[in-house]
Amino acid sequence: MLLPREQSPWNCGYFLGAVALEALAKSGTGRLDLAELQRTMSAALGKPISPTQVVAAAAWLFLLDSVDLDESGRLFKCS
Repeated sequence: MLLPREQSPWNCGYFLGAVALEALAKSGTGRLDLAELQRTMSAALGKPISPTQVVAAAAWLFLLDSVDLDESGRLFKCS
């Protein structure tokens, strides 16, 4: 679910997608692979997040056409 009632809002798709977009914006190249994205998002949140959460955030943003993949498989924000 995107906005679950039973769990913390910090684990929902909208919030994690926003954190992922912020991480991409703050990266030097504007491109991150999933491992780099996970490290950056964990640092921004001040707590570790799972690879599943990172993939869910990336998938959500991809479905919204907010991010895309380059030829090396790194995420970047769409304009």
